[in-house]
Amino acid sequence: MPLQVESKSMLWQLVGGVRGLLMLAGLAAAGTLIPWKFGFMFLDPAIILPYTAIAILFASNFVAGGVVGQDDLATIRGITFGGALYGWLCWVLILGTAFAALASFRDRMVLPPSGMLAALALFTVCVAWLSACLAALVSVQVFTAKAARDLMRMGFFFVVLLMLIGSRFLPAAWRTSSAKLLTGEQLPLLLCAIGPVLAVLGVLALRRIPTLLADRHLGLSITGE
Repeated sequence: MPLQVESKSMLWQLVGGVRGLLMLAGLAAAGTLIPWKFGFMFLDPAIILPYTAIAILFASNFVAGGVVGQDDLATIRGITFGGALYGWLCWVLILGTAFAALASFRDRMVLPPSGMLAALALFTVCVAWLSACLAALVSVQVFTAKAARDLMRMGFFFVVLLMLIGSRFLPAAWRTSSAKLLTGEQLPLLLCAIGPVLAVLGVLALRRIPTLLADRHLGLSITGE
């Protein structure tokens, strides 16, 4: 019984407690404004795809809250897997709420093609996994969960900013091709191809953690702490 209570307490801490649940509820509510504004245009992959960022942020927050200060590799891996799952489930919840809102606004349920939904689900779980692994890698090298979360957010926004600014310097033909790809029938195949690559990158990041833990233990033994 004490172990179950401790596990529930840790899980509550990892999801961010009341603040984390309020953030999740707030994003779910805010997510309904997009289908309200765009109507059935909301089903455009170019609009749905950015929802993937939800999985990135929630997965990294979950992992950062649990890995900082951990020395047990099995625990770190368990938290990382849990973070990836939590990030993906948050994406499912918020995107599902948006679809439900669209159905309520338009009096009928309309979803993207099943192939597109499956590709999005696969891509998002891979993105959540990579985010969780990177958060674990960062968290074993800092002293506070806040520092780990701040670093992950900075990295996320840097990548987004780089994509937004960098796209302006691409040749016009490349920008046109990219726009067609985001709305074309090849997008599900592209997402299914990129997803496993991201998953492998996550595994490689996770494999770095034992070395970092060993280096940290060595440093502590040298200093006598």
